[in-house]
Amino acid sequence: MLAENDDIRNSILKLPCPTCGNQLSYSAEKQLISCGHCGFSRDFDKANDLVREQSLALAASQQNQYKPKDLGKKVMNCGGCGAQLMIDSKEVSIRCNFCGSEKVNEEAFEQNLIQPQGILPFVVTKRQASDKFKEWIKKGWFHPTKLQKLAALGDVHGIYVPFWTFDAQTYTEWQGQAGYHYYENQTVYENGEQKTKRVRKTRWEWKSGRFRQAFDDVLIVASKGLPEKIIERIFPYRLEETINYQNELVVGWESEIYSIDVQQGYQKAEHKMMEDLRNRARRELGGDEQRSLSVDSDFFEQTFKHLILPVWLCSYQYKGKSYQFAVNGQTGQINGEKPISAIKVTIAVLIALAIIGLIVYFASQGEGN
Repeated sequence: MLAENDDIRNSILKLPCPTCGNQLSYSAEKQLISCGHCGFSRDFDKANDLVREQSLALAASQQNQYKPKDLGKKVMNCGGCGAQLMIDSKEVSIRCNFCGSEKVNEEAFEQNLIQPQGILPFVVTKRQASDKFKEWIKKGWFHPTKLQKLAALGDVHGIYVPFWTFDAQTYTEWQGQAGYHYYENQTVYENGEQKTKRVRKTRWEWKSGRFRQAFDDVLIVASKGLPEKIIERIFPYRLEETINYQNELVVGWESEIYSIDVQQGYQKAEHKMMEDLRNRARRELGGDEQRSLSVDSDFFEQTFKHLILPVWLCSYQYKGKSYQFAVNGQTGQINGEKPISAIKVTIAVLIALAIIGLIVYFASQGEGN
């Protein structure tokens, strides 16, 4: 029985084309498993019954053996950014697509990993990702005028990136003081003349409250190679379209093994949830201004999923410096780094100062009357 299972596994991972015998791989353009040699295509399993929440408390006991070598892959560790990129075993060397470093070495990878439960196949093609870049690079007044002409686009890489999603129930108690502004007329003397001015004052009220809030699918990138400020701005993904993870969808594609484990990921997620709870407490406290706000939250029934999501990643060169950008492989949302024009920023600041000066001038003229 074991030998039979090995034969089935090997036949799936090698994905031979039934027409010509060449290797099949997933095609983002066709959204099918396809042969680039003869054009044969077939569909893939779109079931999602295995994409289920797992208990965070039991995460350590739910780890499975998930060895890249069993997938015909090898792991390359980047000495520059710490990313762990999974590539086809036949590749001899690689340049890190996350940070551009060539300090990439093969890593002996024998540790237990949490098995991915779900995957979102690529929908956006490489050409579409490149076109998105050409549109995006033109936008933004504060960037150099010649940027769109001089930006040299590098090779665009489609990478399956590891993510965690977290759910949690929360109970929060808060207390603080809300300040409400009101105005009183006061008599003042200026240059020997008596004048009446409206003076703003603040009335403070102590308040407290409590609320429950549930969080669903807080998305955390599990890669050290992707800067959060870029990757989070290509959110959201349509996670409801996630299907069961299957090896055949990553054959022929680059993919990364998580370098941020589930506990580290949860710490990031809880920080995001806490910020959301504090913002809600601020809204409930109300007032024109606030002080002494205290927020105490309990988190319970935490669960997680491990998902593999599609990202087009690339860097471009402008005046000898490298800038990175990413494209959501499902929706096409793009975000990245752009150089700033110091001249344009200076002009904008001068204009803003001139406007403020005019406002202050007319306001003082009105008070004088």
